[in-house]
Amino acid sequence: MNTKEKNKVPLIEDMFKWPSDEPRIIASRCKKCGTVSFPKLTFCQNPSCEKKRENIEVIELSNKGKLYSYTVQRYKPPEPFRYEPYKPYGIGMVDFPEGIRIWGMITRMDNLKIGMNVKTTAGKLYEDEENEYLTWMWEPVD
Repeated sequence: MNTKEKNKVPLIEDMFKWPSDEPRIIASRCKKCGTVSFPKLTFCQNPSCEKKRENIEVIELSNKGKLYSYTVQRYKPPEPFRYEPYKPYGIGMVDFPEGIRIWGMITRMDNLKIGMNVKTTAGKLYEDEENEYLTWMWEPVD
């Protein structure tokens, strides 16, 4: 029996702050026009803004937002997505105070309501012999 604790690692580096007691989404903001982008970009995505690297700053979004929309994923998505063991899960789009909406998994499916407060957390997608692979998730705040 293997009792060694597995490493908890982000599925994709630099998408959210981890390890942390308060995980946050890592984004970018244009210092010229204020456009916020996720994932973080090298240049502003606003078509009417100039494309200069020095205008972009990396930011961490607020840890809390509001659920804008949600659905329940009831069928197993195709590869390369992995969520093991598979079970239906909530997926939601969250409005952040910084003016951006981001999709993510929701930690539960019951009593969800449009406009409810959620906070960013980290949750396990799957594991192998050495690691647990984590992604950002939205945790409802009742």
